[in-house]
Amino acid sequence: ACRLDRRAGEPDTRPRHLPGASVIVRTIRANPYGWLVVAVCFAALMAAYAARSSLGLMMPFWEADPGWPRDLASNAGALTLVLMAAASPCAGNLIDRFGPRAVCAAGLAAIGVGLILTAGAAARWELFAFYGVLVGLGSGAIAMPMVAAAVARYFATGQGLAAGIGFSGATGGQLLALPVLGFLVAALGWRSTHTALGLVLLMLAAVSWLVLRGWTPGAGGGRGGESLPDRLAFLFGNRVFWLLFVGFTICGFTTAGVIEVHLIPYAAFCGFAPIEGATAYGVHGGFNMAGVILAGWLADRLHRPYLLAGIFFVRAFLFALLIYVAGSLPLLFLFAALYGFLNFATLPVIANVVASRLGTGVIGLAMGLIFAGHWLGAAGGAFLGGRLYRLFARYDELWLVSIAAVIAAGFLMLLIPEDRPGLRRRPLAPPARAGLTG
Repeated sequence: ACRLDRRAGEPDTRPRHLPGASVIVRTIRANPYGWLVVAVCFAALMAAYAARSSLGLMMPFWEADPGWPRDLASNAGALTLVLMAAASPCAGNLIDRFGPRAVCAAGLAAIGVGLILTAGAAARWELFAFYGVLVGLGSGAIAMPMVAAAVARYFATGQGLAAGIGFSGATGGQLLALPVLGFLVAALGWRSTHTALGLVLLMLAAVSWLVLRGWTPGAGGGRGGESLPDRLAFLFGNRVFWLLFVGFTICGFTTAGVIEVHLIPYAAFCGFAPIEGATAYGVHGGFNMAGVILAGWLADRLHRPYLLAGIFFVRAFLFALLIYVAGSLPLLFLFAALYGFLNFATLPVIANVVASRLGTGVIGLAMGLIFAGHWLGAAGGAFLGGRLYRLFARYDELWLVSIAAVIAAGFLMLLIPEDRPGLRRRPLAPPARAGLTG
């Protein structure tokens, strides 16, 4: 860019375009290898989330070949989510001790092998062993805590931007990968599609092993000298923690459990083609990024319990809207966009509350436990959805249960005290006295 000369004493009236872009460019130039790590984390999350989210896409095809009923597939998905809840804290501990290299590579390899073995499966137990166990354990390792740990170790500055881009791989799995999978499964069949996705994950495992190197064991340090039992006792005795835990468990029930598993089968139930249902889910994922960024921005400015309650109450309205989707593709896409906008919106707000109300000294442990509740809730949503469909051969009852659940979560959020009453702005600093500088 050209630098325009100006006379001494004249004010600088030149337009300043895209200051954020210059920050990004400087950050990339200062740490190119760190951004390569971010790219690997993005791709790992995208592939892992696409593999797990493909369950809903595959359900109608599994009913035809090899004859796995929908509730059986839902139970396998529930097992996956339970194992994710169990594996995530263990994977986080291994990352703290040994770094993300082995954990990321092993997690991607487990998902890839699980998908390839599922592609050749016929017996019911094979679905649980290959998809439920292997994909579940691998997905527990390839999660947002892994990205956060990697970014924190490879970035001294610009961690927020880098982590945000890395986290967005989760939405990329919905926005980019699922529509492609929908096209492939319609053209090649579900077995070939699972095999191809499994091979991609194995290649990503090799790439992550080559890239995520240079880690010093124990680089993460301790947490103020407090023991694990002391921190657990503090959290378990804190009312705010339990309100957030229960609220985020309900969030997992309705998002990762109900919507991620049952939205595409519901679209097929309503008569939409597989590619239409997968594309709607991709739209749902595409709006996640905008929603999570906006929610994080609002969390610094608004009453956070009110914001969380509002998110849950709007979700209740959207579940009611979902009952009337049948026969209207625009309405399906409208629901997918609006719900996608709110899907991850609770995450930055809850993290903000944890940091200020529980303290940064326990934020890792607190968020790990809260995420475990999220996945357990998701397992319940996946299981209940399949059970209710088996009982009633429709999804209306599942949407009604979801409406009641998110309304209850909204009222629970209102019980959280805000420690920033009024959110008053700080007064402007008085002007400096004449003759004083610095």
